[in-house]
Amino acid sequence: MLAKEIISINGNLKKLLKTKLIKERIIMLENSQFLCSTKIVFGKDASLQAGEVLAERNYKKTMIVTDKGIVKAGLLNGIIESITSNGIEYIIFDEVPPNPPSATVVKGIEVFRSNGCDSFVAVGGGSAMDACKTISMMTVNEGDINEYDNGGKTFTKKGPDVITIPTTSGTGSEVTQWAVITDERKNWKSSIGSPLQAPAVALVDPMLTLGLPPAITAATGIDALTHAIEAYTTKAALNGAAPIADILNLEAVRLISANLREAYARGENYEAREKVMLGSTIAGIGFPQVGLGNAHALAHPLGGHYDVPHGVANAILLPYVMKFNLIACPGRFADIALAMGENIEGLSPMEAAEKAVVAVQKLVEDTNIPTLNTFNIKDSDWSILAEDALKDKNSETNPRQTSYQDLLNLFHEANNAGVSEEKKNPIAQTV
Repeated sequence: MLAKEIISINGNLKKLLKTKLIKERIIMLENSQFLCSTKIVFGKDASLQAGEVLAERNYKKTMIVTDKGIVKAGLLNGIIESITSNGIEYIIFDEVPPNPPSATVVKGIEVFRSNGCDSFVAVGGGSAMDACKTISMMTVNEGDINEYDNGGKTFTKKGPDVITIPTTSGTGSEVTQWAVITDERKNWKSSIGSPLQAPAVALVDPMLTLGLPPAITAATGIDALTHAIEAYTTKAALNGAAPIADILNLEAVRLISANLREAYARGENYEAREKVMLGSTIAGIGFPQVGLGNAHALAHPLGGHYDVPHGVANAILLPYVMKFNLIACPGRFADIALAMGENIEGLSPMEAAEKAVVAVQKLVEDTNIPTLNTFNIKDSDWSILAEDALKDKNSETNPRQTSYQDLLNLFHEANNAGVSEEKKNPIAQTV
């Protein structure tokens, strides 16, 4: 199946790249860089190679970092059998919550050291993988994990190897050098990245997603779509910083948008699950090359202050951010519309770009993503959320220059969706 899918990807890329609009925009600087340090094993039952991978590296005792839901669902069973059959001991650290705080990292370090472990296996969604990567790094680097927030301290040592096994198709954390940890003292999402933090091996097994509930399938899938769309339209992408990433991100848009509805509606459909997971991993390879945008800048404070699930926040905000960004790069959004299967023949770049927004909004509606107003954000907190979004580095890489007021307006536009006119909250204007 994977070989056929790769052939399909190559064929679709050729079709996309023959399109005049896209050929003109896949540009490159005299020198561009592309980095992916993680070995990727993709396909049915790839997770069952965990023990073999650890044995090849001569590890004796590994710590599995996960959450209690993964344990209860029985997703560790085959992985543990693989580990033990290769003569490797293990312990389970299953105390990772959604939006993991720095306290989880501290606890994980203690458990790792006290049990004499030498390696890590992260099993779960982005929370488990992000927690695991940062636990590994902080076993050999000094200080508080939040001191390594983007723009802060720099890691000088590589931690013990991390083997990632994703159980959702969304974050791409299995292949990135980035992790997001909540600084609970500030209600701030710390974005922590270093080439030293990249996982050693990613075992990407679509079989593990077959039992994923529809709501999580939708949120994580559109999270991955957000990675691809934002990365294809960042300032760096527009300047030709990573043409390889452009191609990957556009193909991720196609794979996810074409298959997410079926994965959501018929979760047992392996082919749909495989394609969404492949799109998610491809986007995970692509977006770190060029950064993200305002959807992530807005989503992070929602997670930090209100514990809104990251994928849900991105899915809610993406259409509004796309609409805001259209005038900055309509041609790029026209490419996205085409990759999503929209007919843009005969349309102007702006008209074609608007089709991308409509297509994403329709996908959000079809997969029943909740509205922002269901999270009951306090009126007094909008200004704090907008201030934090402006501080987020993703607002700097957004293609359209963005002010505090712009971010506040985007929050209110999303929060007012589906609300009657008389009940809408007015947008507070700056003086």
